[in-house]
Amino acid sequence: MTSKVSEKEFAVINEISNNHLPDQRTIADRAGISLGMTNLIIKRLIGKGYIKAKQLNKRKIQYLITPKGFSEKANKSYNFALKTINLLKSVREKIQELIEKKYNEGFMDFTIYGNSDLVDVTELAIKNLSKLKLKYAIERNVKSDDEDSNVIVIAAKENGRETIDLLEYLSKTGVLYW
Repeated sequence: MTSKVSEKEFAVINEISNNHLPDQRTIADRAGISLGMTNLIIKRLIGKGYIKAKQLNKRKIQYLITPKGFSEKANKSYNFALKTINLLKSVREKIQELIEKKYNEGFMDFTIYGNSDLVDVTELAIKNLSKLKLKYAIERNVKSDDEDSNVIVIAAKENGRETIDLLEYLSKTGVLYW
């Protein structure tokens, strides 16, 4: 089942649920959307029954998530988590295919260079290939202007080595794109 709320609507629902008495300006700032858009989204969410507004005084309105809104938030969060898990699984599998291919070409030693979370995913992918007699090392202290620098894998064998840019490889395989 797909979610019935947009990303911006979800951001507003999330801000209302995370803040005891948020006003529209606070919701807009924290959700990263304009105040006018926030007002329209709140009206839309009230119309859909995901939130309700309660007048506290002449100047203050309290926004509350309804059970329907809470259910939609939980559903959207679940779907996002599931999508992320499936993406990580696909990335791990593609990295394993790459390492196995290079292993079958005679490459036995691998060094992983990088600072991003992709280094950890790559390490897990290699660890799951325990049936292969390969060696690997990780070099995280890579000097880079970009904290989320790309992950580079150096595959080595007796008569040479090969450099593999993992983001480029994963993009070409269709797992990651931007």
